[in-house]
Amino acid sequence: MATTSADEPPPLEAKTRRRGFVRPQGTDFAASARSRETGQEEEAAGNARSGRSRVHPGLPTFTDAYSPLAGSPDLSAANFGPGHFTESPIDEGPMDPDDYYDDFEEPDPNILPPTVSTYNKVEKPVARPPTIDELKSDLKGASSELTSPFDSPRPKTSQGWFEVQGMHILDVMTFAIRAAKMYYTAHEKPDRLDTIKPEKEVRADLLTVMDVLKHAATRDFAGGIRNDEVAYMEAWLNGVSTMLQRDEAIEDAEQQERASWSWLHGDWAEGDVSRELAFLRSMDPEADPLPAYTPARDAADLPTPLLREMQNGLRLVKLHNAAVHKSQRRFGAIPTFHTDTQKPYRAADNIRYWAKAAELRWEVALKVDALGIVYNNSPQVWIDFEDAIFKWCQKVREEISSELAQNTV
Repeated sequence: MATTSADEPPPLEAKTRRRGFVRPQGTDFAASARSRETGQEEEAAGNARSGRSRVHPGLPTFTDAYSPLAGSPDLSAANFGPGHFTESPIDEGPMDPDDYYDDFEEPDPNILPPTVSTYNKVEKPVARPPTIDELKSDLKGASSELTSPFDSPRPKTSQGWFEVQGMHILDVMTFAIRAAKMYYTAHEKPDRLDTIKPEKEVRADLLTVMDVLKHAATRDFAGGIRNDEVAYMEAWLNGVSTMLQRDEAIEDAEQQERASWSWLHGDWAEGDVSRELAFLRSMDPEADPLPAYTPARDAADLPTPLLREMQNGLRLVKLHNAAVHKSQRRFGAIPTFHTDTQKPYRAADNIRYWAKAAELRWEVALKVDALGIVYNNSPQVWIDFEDAIFKWCQKVREEISSELAQNTV
């Protein structure tokens, strides 16, 4: 029976696998490479030996016994014997096989395998946003519910009743504030609401009534709702009701105006400019009516009265802004333009503004010679100018008609 000494380490039970580091191995060079490198190494060793001997004569050199291709040098003379080596810092000795990471670990039994539902994407139903009519109905209902708590009799010595009444008013006011906020932020035409009441005033009134509710709830509605608090809440409710009434009045006026648009309905012949002229008259914000129309191709004297009215570009810019205001997509208006068009370059700029805005907002390219129109260079510029005006009318009219048709469906 074989025996082992106590100093010897126990043998490994199984061959362990090390990962992450590979010990460098020696390279066996070919004979041709070994002979080729020999001359260079001998020359380098000779140069080092001669220099070292001049500085320290008689001292043995390390290069005398070392050649990188010939083999390992004799290191015993330089005190590199077997007893002078230390253990490698990366040689950790025998390790437990469980300490090593295995790329192919066994699956966790607690994790269920994937099924069909794992990869089946379920679309969650999203509720549609409320319409403006529904928001208006909610706001009216919340406003009407707020009138009853203020009119109820108030006992003088019942704190419990004060708390019940205060919580009821707080709930109804919170619902009304939420309905007003939703109505104001989701309105299709916020600029119309801004004309009724500026947003800054709306926010100030809303913060005031919320502060009143906070103070009333902080004191636990002791003594009931005070008269000044009731006055603040009633003033806010009256302001909301006034805004709703004015908004409805403006909406009714717009519907009556759309009902008077003859170009919106009817059977019109192809290429009939009377429909475009009716569109121009309905969109014109000026008090003075447009001059009578005379075709530029048949006119003996150019410009015609209608084209002369459009020559400075100011009325075209106002027509464009009016059409943008009456459309559902209210963007692309011309913010700055020249009102004093005595100088020719200002009139030319207005025409350029109108043509560029038509390209950006209505996506229609217009061929106009702004300077030629201002200086009346040739009859052709007026013919092109008239064609551009009617082309713009047709494009804007078609877009507004399609928007109104979609809203009525």
